[in-house]
Amino acid sequence: MNCLALGARQNPAPPAVAGANVYADALSFATALERIGNAIDKEKANPAGLTVLREGLPSHWEVSTGEHHYFPSAEPLSTLLRDAEGGKNAKVIAAKAQEAAAWAFDLANQAKAYAGAQTSGDLSSRTALERILTRREFGNVKGPSAWDLFRQRVNRWIQELVLRFLRQIGRYPMGATILFWLVILAVVVWLAVVLFRYWTRRAAREELQTPDSVAYVRTWQEWVQAAREAATRGDFREAVHSAYWAGVSYLEDSEVVRKDRTRTPREYMRLVSNSTQLIASGRKTREALSALTVVLEQVWYGMRPASNQDFAKAMQSVEALGCQLQ
Repeated sequence: MNCLALGARQNPAPPAVAGANVYADALSFATALERIGNAIDKEKANPAGLTVLREGLPSHWEVSTGEHHYFPSAEPLSTLLRDAEGGKNAKVIAAKAQEAAAWAFDLANQAKAYAGAQTSGDLSSRTALERILTRREFGNVKGPSAWDLFRQRVNRWIQELVLRFLRQIGRYPMGATILFWLVILAVVVWLAVVLFRYWTRRAAREELQTPDSVAYVRTWQEWVQAAREAATRGDFREAVHSAYWAGVSYLEDSEVVRKDRTRTPREYMRLVSNSTQLIASGRKTREALSALTVVLEQVWYGMRPASNQDFAKAMQSVEALGCQLQ
């Protein structure tokens, strides 16, 4: 959720009614969204109650931090509730109301996930920033130190020495020939190093396959087995990746979504949110897939070091989707 990359602080959440739409952090905003989702679930068979909820929504919410303000629009939720109110029968009304509740719960889960990621990343971000600012290219921000001035003098002395050497060697043809071949050799070595680094980095990029390129001939049971094997050999990043595809394959086998590897993980989440197959257990399935997607994005795309805890969370989400793990 790009609009809510906020730091999380524990503040009481104000009521989710018109005129009280300002929240001090993402966690309090997530709590308010969960209350809205629960209220919609409670009133899903009552069009009049859904109307009251819709009219009580603000045009937008305001999520504040010490430095930034974010204004997520409530219009998508209002539109879903309006569609539910105009349903032709009780079944359609309940299905549309469930979509509105799923929207609120999904936004709440994303707000909590990003608030947690921001909290855990504050210290590491500050450390990384300090490490960057201590690099040589930022030294001039504070002005040259005595050591910098000394190095500049040494560099000038070396340059003058090299120029003097080149002038002297130009007087001797044999020495000039030897120097020429030494320069050629140095250029060849430099090119070899550059090509080696390029190939190494390219191999690393190719290793990071997107889910679109993963062969999906495996069953969800085979994906679970692959995840466990990766965890056994300590490759928790691959273990989380395989666990995610175990969950997606299970949803495909259950006909909640159809097979199509051109989708992104967020598109799978939207499909599950809009699925008409999840009237009874929809909320549990959506929350499990949302949690599984967050772990995948942090570990697989965000390149965050994976741990056994990440793998355990991913497997818990897979089991919550309905996979029977032995």
